[in-house]
Amino acid sequence: MSDLIRSFGQYIDAKAPENPVYARRLLLAGYRAYGLKLRMTPDRRLPPSRRYSAQYINRCVTKMLSRPERAALVSVFLPCELLEAMDIVPMCAELYAAFLTGARAEAVFAEAAEAQGIAETYCSYHKILLGSAYAGVLPAPAMVVNTSLVCDANNLTFRELARHFNVPQYYVDIPEGQTEENVRYVADQFRELAAFLQDHTHRKLDESRLGEIVARARDTLGEYRACLSARRERFIPGDVTSELYEVYMLHNALGSAESRRYAEALRRDLEQAPAAKGVRLLWLHTIPNWQEPVTELLNFNDRCQIVGCDMNLEGFVDLDPARPYESMARRLVMSRWNGGQERVDAAVDAAKALDVDGVVCFCHWGCKQTMGLSGVLKSTLEQAGFPTLILNGDGCDRRNASDGQTATRLGAFLEMLERGRTE
Repeated sequence: MSDLIRSFGQYIDAKAPENPVYARRLLLAGYRAYGLKLRMTPDRRLPPSRRYSAQYINRCVTKMLSRPERAALVSVFLPCELLEAMDIVPMCAELYAAFLTGARAEAVFAEAAEAQGIAETYCSYHKILLGSAYAGVLPAPAMVVNTSLVCDANNLTFRELARHFNVPQYYVDIPEGQTEENVRYVADQFRELAAFLQDHTHRKLDESRLGEIVARARDTLGEYRACLSARRERFIPGDVTSELYEVYMLHNALGSAESRRYAEALRRDLEQAPAAKGVRLLWLHTIPNWQEPVTELLNFNDRCQIVGCDMNLEGFVDLDPARPYESMARRLVMSRWNGGQERVDAAVDAAKALDVDGVVCFCHWGCKQTMGLSGVLKSTLEQAGFPTLILNGDGCDRRNASDGQTATRLGAFLEMLERGRTE
């Protein structure tokens, strides 16, 4: 399979500059073929919940590419309950870039962005997204909707893509400071977003349906909280790609029936799982799910597993279906990532709650916030008793990663944690 994917990526690289529409069709055909494989011959090493998430995420990406005229290009942290209520497809920027990397086709698009003046040090997810648009492979969405939470690149990338595609943009500004006043400020922006979506789709929002979707989001978060309690006690086989898929399930997909179904299935899988064993890791930030040293060390390994990722622990707030706009706003304003110290405190709280042996802080290429905070994260976590590895790399661009260094450093860290468990 790896040789086939490599050849597929090389063919996309060759065809994209001369015939971008053909390259897009090839990508869509490739993702559909892989989706068929996931349904017909799923990886039986994965529990049912994670087989389900793989199939659902694949359908989401094929929908992004096949129905762009009904899609909104969004950032991963944007609450999408309003889009769900109006049957607008969320075209997740980071998920799209990750799937290009999964097809081994990211290099041509990163280079296309750099050829247009995008800095080499820019976030690779956003660079690949931009390059795909400049190359003509990313189809024009109906609109762009994004938030400023966490990522500085959001403030540049989405504005540039709205200009490039000549489509309307709505920007949700998230002020620093976790206050009720800021919740009200952001809630008003979501009300304006509702009007924006109605204006540009010429459809009316069903407020009762929106309330039902927020109720489903509330129930999903409740199920996932129960899963986290179970993960302290249980061992569930998995792979790093499943951890990455969970980011989408608990962000852009939150409020969908599929997201709740996933959380319910995950809880059932954990209830039937054996007792916890091996090294238990908390992962901070995105995961390079394509990198062989990472997959070889962490996929389906009884000796160690990731029991949580802080990207999936930052948005636990109480949601009120009777106040949907305030609920969406609260997820952003009260996010544990809305502020540096808040994110550090959240990492320590998660390490304690999940009873981990160690923490990996992944410094993704171009992410200035995580890189700048990594030293504080490491010192604070280690003071709390959790050994922490700062691992530099790239979540989606092979050109910026060193397999040898990753294998050596991650392998040595896991061996150290194993010795610590036996002493």
